Amino acid sequence: MHRREFIGAVGSAGLTAVAGCSTFARSESSVTMNLAYDAAPPHFQAVVMDRKGRFEEMAPTIEPKTASCKSITQLLVSGKADVGMIGIIPALVVADSETPVSVVSASSKEAFVVMVADEARDFFTNETGGFADFADDRGRNFKLGTYPKGSVSDITARYWIQEVREASVDTVDLVHLGGPGAARQALLAGEVDGAIIPEPTPTLIEERTDAPYQRLTYVGNFIPGEPAGVTVVRDEFAEANPGAIETLVANHAEATAFINENPDEAASYMSEVYGGESALDAETARMALENPATRYVTDPNEITEGTTVLAEYAARLGKTDAIIENETLFDTQYYDRAIEQ
Repeated sequence: MHRREFIGAVGSAGLTAVAGCSTFARSESSVTMNLAYDAAPPHFQAVVMDRKGRFEEMAPTIEPKTASCKSITQLLVSGKADVGMIGIIPALVVADSETPVSVVSASSKEAFVVMVADEARDFFTNETGGFADFADDRGRNFKLGTYPKGSVSDITARYWIQEVREASVDTVDLVHLGGPGAARQALLAGEVDGAIIPEPTPTLIEERTDAPYQRLTYVGNFIPGEPAGVTVVRDEFAEANPGAIETLVANHAEATAFINENPDEAASYMSEVYGGESALDAETARMALENPATRYVTDPNEITEGTTVLAEYAARLGKTDAIIENETLFDTQYYDRAIEQ
């Protein structure tokens, strides 16, 4: 049974019962779980669990810590964190460090939007090509904004250029931006001809500015199941405390159901995380949540296909020394048992 079928069968109330009763009974109440998470949209379930008081109510005892994905990577490698809710690329980096870890749940998938300037849209009306015609017309390469080299955004851009548009990366100038704020500023200033960025930035651009950009496509159209956020567990902790991991995954599924079934309240949480009304108002957050590029899931099986693509490119770009295979990265037993309760 997959996550959608499970949620449809039991609903939010049933998920609450799963997280609050049967899975708790399988956990050691004396166990302490050091959980580090990046309080950002890709890992939004952690924010929901925090806001709903689930960390305080859950058994085992949860010691939550917010940090950047880079810091969480170091915490996992050093053993100072038992569980991390981070991006898929940091997860691959941890696995490549020979730290025994496993991905036990997804958090979000298919998060990226390809945006292009209005004046460049006509170059991409065909399914392939576009960059050479742009260069011939403008006398320069197309400038495509992404997050730093080796990030999901950057890998998505390279895949889109090479595999979808059937062009060479050399025909495009990849502009590596520092994150959502830098991406938004670059678009507003017209410093790039397009960008591959996640929600809620595209919706912010559309709803709160008159920047001349439009959506061209979504990553789900060409890398189905591409992961953004995942839950990573140190294997030694999981093997010693399987009930604790099942409890966490069950609560994660409850948070996913809450996000999908309560968009108004979820939007208010997202607004808070993003910096409040001045940075992202709740109405715009609600619009972002309703867009195809915002897909919150728990079932790790929904992101394996996309992980294969990212793992190959992560190795190709030197983020990992070798391709991390799905068979060694994923451990779905905790999710499977959590949904069977």
